[in-house]
Parts: sequence; C-alpha cells; structure tokens
Amino acid sequence: MLSFFPLFFSFIFGRQQLQIQPDVSSGVNQAMYREPYFSHDPNTRRELQSGEVTAYPSSGGIVLGHFSAVELAHLNLSRTKPANRSSDPAEEDDLALRMLRLGAHWWPSWGLYARHKKRIIDGIPYDFHFPPVVNVGYPSSGKGVWVFKFSADKRTWDEEDERKPYLEREPDDWAGRIRMVLTMDERCEVLKDFGATFYEKVEDCVDIAKTLQEGVDKGKRYEELLKRMEDLKYVDRWLSGLEKGNDASMKEEDW
Repeated sequence: MLSFFPLFFSFIFGRQQLQIQPDVSSGVNQAMYREPYFSHDPNTRRELQSGEVTAYPSSGGIVLGHFSAVELAHLNLSRTKPANRSSDPAEEDDLALRMLRLGAHWWPSWGLYARHKKRIIDGIPYDFHFPPVVNVGYPSSGKGVWVFKFSADKRTWDEEDERKPYLEREPDDWAGRIRMVLTMDERCEVLKDFGATFYEKVEDCVDIAKTLQEGVDKGKRYEELLKRMEDLKYVDRWLSGLEKGNDASMKEEDW
C-alpha cells in the first residue's frame, strides 16, 4: 500500500518555507511565491500565461477561475490580450458573478489559494478540503446547464484504501478534449461525454452560485476546511486516515 507519511514530512517542510512571508489581508503577497505559476499582480484581471482570470468583488476577497477560449468569449473577455481590473466596483461585481456561474470560486485572499494549491501540486491529498474543479456549459438554446466536476487532487488514492474520495480526479483525456472545443455547444457535448449532469434550471444546481453572496458563503466554508489543513496534528490524522483506511478524516456531511 502506498504510504502517505512521506507526504506529511513534505507538508511540514513546505509549510515552514511558505510561512516565511505572511499572508496579507488584501489577499496579495507577490513575494510569497517565486514560481511563475503563483505570481499575482493585484491590478491584473486576465493573465495570458496561466489562463487565469481574477475579479475583485466589492465584498472583498477575489473570485478566481481558469478559463478556456470558449469560456472567455462567454465572459466577453479577450482571448489574446491581458486586462487589468476595473476601477468600477459594479463592473467587478458583475464579472465576479458571471465567473461564479462558470464554476469559479471565491477566495478570501490570493495567499490562501496559492499556499494550498502549491501543496496539492506537490502531492498532498486534500479531497473535500479544497474546492472541486467545476466545469460548466450553457447550450446556445438558452435552456439548462451542463455541470461536470472533479477533485483538484493530483495524487491517485490507493485502490486498497477502504475509503473512497469525495470526487474522482481529472480524467486522463479531459484536458486534451476540452481544449479543442470551438463553441459552447461543443463544450456541452464534451461535458456530456464525461458524464456531466444536466439541470433544466441553473437554480437547481448546488454547484453554481446564484448570487455573489452565495459564492462568498461557499468560499468561507472552504476557508474553514483549509484552516484545518494548516493544523499539523489534523493533517497527521488526515494522512494517517488515508494510510490506514480508518475514520480519522472528516466527511463532507460533517462541515
């Protein structure tokens, strides 16, 4: 059985490194991460290198998403040019909500996102502690919505583990197929092929925020879960639970 204890020591080492620079209330700490993937300019809305889009709602925090060319067109954002944040709070709120309706997530700060995303990339399993990757497609008919989500985890769970992950990982051929779509209808077809759920009304889907406040509230629930993952004793129990297949970890219904 694959051991997760090396991950625990990696977590501790990484935690010590990452806490050299404290997080800041504004949600921006450009000195915290030197890797290009984690660099962040607080004035930037659209990053060409990473495909990342950030909105700055008036409620505070950020709404962060990584979008394809089709999704950028749906958001009325340029596919080829970077963009800066608007000085108009109403414009930022509008973009934030439209991003949430495409599966983006609200974060209290950039630092919280980057810190835990880095650990996931390093192989720490987060399961339900980290927001899932929510992929949304809106048919051109204007009727209904397709939703397909998977875990942000990069590490595969041991098949012998008695417990099962909250969500499966990204399918192996997902990225290659979804990047090739040219229209939102094609995107919906790919989502359907991967087993997406169809909702006749957006309001019926719990994975899509209907209001900005709803997105913020959901993000705050994840903030509490992520705080647990910054407690070394909790992480020890969590990783031990994965190792032994016992009841050491929490489940989503325990939120």
